[in-house]
Amino acid sequence: MSLADIDSAYLELKRHFPLINQDKSALEKCVSLTETLKDSFAKLQIQNGNLGPDFLIKMRDFLEMGAIVAVESRNVEGFKCFYLQLQNFYFDEDLPRSERMGEIFGTWMLHLLSENRIGDLYMFLERIPEDIKNDEKIAFVINLERSMMEGDLARLIDIHKTMPCEYYKIIAETARNRIATSMELAYKSLKVHTATKLLKLETEREFLDFVSYYNQCKIQTDPESFPWKIVDGVVIFQNDAPVKHTVPSRELLHHSIEYINELEKIV
Repeated sequence: MSLADIDSAYLELKRHFPLINQDKSALEKCVSLTETLKDSFAKLQIQNGNLGPDFLIKMRDFLEMGAIVAVESRNVEGFKCFYLQLQNFYFDEDLPRSERMGEIFGTWMLHLLSENRIGDLYMFLERIPEDIKNDEKIAFVINLERSMMEGDLARLIDIHKTMPCEYYKIIAETARNRIATSMELAYKSLKVHTATKLLKLETEREFLDFVSYYNQCKIQTDPESFPWKIVDGVVIFQNDAPVKHTVPSRELLHHSIEYINELEKIV
């Protein structure tokens, strides 16, 4: 893409970006534009080493929109890639501070928290300026982590009740998949009521919707995997075929339950 083409696509992205929460077609358009511009901006940066501050601010703005679009489209890996590129811009003292920095930092911190990367979270907090820690979205995650450590709050999935930013809910929900994976490792079956509680869902309807979604994910990842089945109020996780792992079943059960307990401290 020429510089003129990049500018045109960038302006189109800025035009559609404010609508991504309301218009699915706008979100899809932004996903396409961010994919196209990602490579073009990177190539331009490599080919022109001494880019002025105006271009760097524009590129930072693009990466921020890309990160938010990735989270809105539930592409956590995409968000991580955009964030890793943004780090260089956020810690460049020659550039003015971005108004979106608090939102991006807060979302990254929640991502670290959802993966139980507490050490990385503390290291991150050491790097960022003291004054930005008072930002609403950053302070929210700091207080969440502190409450979790004190035992006052142990449900990352429930943060949508007090969250200051819609993007937090999307990343937090990925923790539910981790609990589901642990459940099917630890048990061959569970009562629907029990499984619903373990997954932090409120109704059986929500559980049935989750099972449908989770089965689709399983089949896409491994076409030979055994989908969850519900029979007479019981959800069946495994068939009667020999298990592939070599860990003794009781030991696997013990570690899986421990893992669930640890996840409950996080989520």
